[in-house]
Amino acid sequence: MKAERRHELRENDLAHALSVARDYLEQHSRQITIFAVGALALFAVVSFAMRSKAAAHEDVWRRKNSLSFEGPDKGRKAVDSLLTMVGESSDQQFVLDGLLDAGRQALRLAREAPLPPDRELNNFARRAFEELLRRFPGNPLAVGVALAGLATVAENDFLLDHSAAHKDRAEEYLTRLSTDALFNGLPFQRLALDRLKTLDETFSVIHFLPPQPPPESAEKAEPEVEPAGQP
Repeated sequence: MKAERRHELRENDLAHALSVARDYLEQHSRQITIFAVGALALFAVVSFAMRSKAAAHEDVWRRKNSLSFEGPDKGRKAVDSLLTMVGESSDQQFVLDGLLDAGRQALRLAREAPLPPDRELNNFARRAFEELLRRFPGNPLAVGVALAGLATVAENDFLLDHSAAHKDRAEEYLTRLSTDALFNGLPFQRLALDRLKTLDETFSVIHFLPPQPPPESAEKAEPEVEPAGQP
């Protein structure tokens, strides 16, 4: 009897709950419908935004991979385009890889030009490395490459205008590389120490003198003397 009574009570409670729920739905059906439609619309917008973002990321990687850095003219345009893409992208991995590639390619192309290095490409490299420092200050790879690259940019600047201030900047970058705990155990420190040892030699002005004319012959040809008695 007690079991049947408990079963009956549970059935009554369930029926009461269903009745209350039905009344609530009937009274608030309009608000519920609006909420459901809004939730579906929000889900659709978020889903579309995520798909659009993924498509944009794929597109920018594809455009980056199609760039050609062969030769100074194509390379200059490619570096400029890559820096523009980096500035427009929200994909942090693309930004990191793009800045690393832009800096390295710009330095390589600047050094491949006949002396002195290409000024515009050197400025592109500076822009890429400074942006790496600004956007990834806690990333050892990004900061290490940026500091080493900026030291090379300073070397190129010195070749362009022979200002001693570039040596001071290069020394600052290399000293940070060799002492900052961020680079402990990384090859950046050893390479920076090696470059610091040759800093004076690197930032010395070499004057190329014009070729000297060949020395005059010690024995000069004597004028011919006609024999005596001949008319």
